[in-house]
Amino acid sequence: MTPSKIWRVLDVNQIKSIHFGCVAIISSTRLPISLVEWRPFTTMSEVEVNQQDELSQFLFCEKRFTDPIATNGALLEGFMFAIRWRKCSMKNEQFGLYGSVGKIENAKDEWWNQGANLISVGCILGQSLQYVGDHLFERIQNCYNSLGVPSFYQVNYEGNIPANQGACGFASALTFTMNGFKN
Repeated sequence: MTPSKIWRVLDVNQIKSIHFGCVAIISSTRLPISLVEWRPFTTMSEVEVNQQDELSQFLFCEKRFTDPIATNGALLEGFMFAIRWRKCSMKNEQFGLYGSVGKIENAKDEWWNQGANLISVGCILGQSLQYVGDHLFERIQNCYNSLGVPSFYQVNYEGNIPANQGACGFASALTFTMNGFKN
């Protein structure tokens, strides 16, 4: 999609002109929140299908190490999980990747194996966002870079990030839903 097509799609008055498989999500104040495009697996290359399979397996395994988000007041059904950096509430304000200590303690080897896959997952997601639109990708990446926010895949983050992280470094957090999630 081109930037002009994205902005045309995001015009709420033209929402009916969106092609099949493309959805614009807006806030109550009619500001764009998200643009989602579904692509049938039959239209994807073998590499893309394998990447989607890798991403699905990663997310399915990741839920073993995090608790569902409990602060989503509008939750009707199912679960929402998150992979993100989180600031600790300790005085020195350290932060790290969020996870359930008890769940990680019970499966340390699997946790480290899962962490090794973060870079690949970050790249898959970054490439997907670039597919939707380079302009949007660039705006998000510039925002995160200006704030010094790490991508969720940067497990060795030490307070600074590269000026340009490429396709792999766009997302500071990833939320995903399971079990018939309804909001």
